Amino acid sequence: MVFNSVGLARVAARRLAATSWIRRNSNSAPGGFLRTIVSCPAGKVAVAGGVQVVGEGTRDFRTALQESAPGGASWLIALRNNDSGAHAAGLFAVCATAPSGYQVVRRDASIPAGGFHRTFADCPSGKVAVGGGAQVVGEGSRNFRTIIEETGPNSVLDGAIKLWVTAVSNTDSVAHTVGFFAVCVDAPSGYEVVRRDLTIAAGGFLRATAVCPAGKLVFGGGAQVLDPNGSDYRTITQERAPGSAGQSAVFLTAMRNNGPVSRTVAFNAICAATMNGYQIVQRTI
Repeated sequence: MVFNSVGLARVAARRLAATSWIRRNSNSAPGGFLRTIVSCPAGKVAVAGGVQVVGEGTRDFRTALQESAPGGASWLIALRNNDSGAHAAGLFAVCATAPSGYQVVRRDASIPAGGFHRTFADCPSGKVAVGGGAQVVGEGSRNFRTIIEETGPNSVLDGAIKLWVTAVSNTDSVAHTVGFFAVCVDAPSGYEVVRRDLTIAAGGFLRATAVCPAGKLVFGGGAQVLDPNGSDYRTITQERAPGSAGQSAVFLTAMRNNGPVSRTVAFNAICAATMNGYQIVQRTI
């Protein structure tokens, strides 16, 4: 399967792009860092978002997603490049005219230095999750040295998905308050969560997609470790982004397993038949 990060945007949306680079920072070994937003057009809100390395095929690019979260009319991304060379990063916001029942739910938790926290943001009864994530809140903007180990719709419950689960480790020398988010809406027509269970070996890497049914649009997605213990799995989310493969809408996730045992991981795509004003906005940085 060939993943095309902008194919869906060409078909269903106006693409916005500006080109620069994430560069290796010799003053901050081993790599560079980026924290920025992707903005939706006036009158629209960001219901999902993400980031992936573009223009380089598919492999382990050694990126680490540190923050990914909604911000009203924008989507925030913080990304570290741990590779030996520069990479072009495509940053995405899935935008729409504020859907029926649109609401961003936030749940804060303090994570101590060297700590880990896994929790969920819960949509109100009758609503479903279409996006979500986590970011450091109340501390301005810098490299907070967090790592998103996993983030995605709850893949254990059957039926409508109303939880967004995210796990964050804090590798900084100080504690941080982290906001855990779910973007909630009334279920759009044709709403479904596509789930694909895969195994990542200890010390291994996986880059794969969950594919929406023909004719449906993709919104959020991601990956969740299937383990009821909720412990620190030592996984790293490296990329997560909406896109297309052939004529199908997909959600791409790349994950590394730095733990001592293999993990079964649910890769997800949130799909629906339509949403008013649906558009994928991309910046290439």
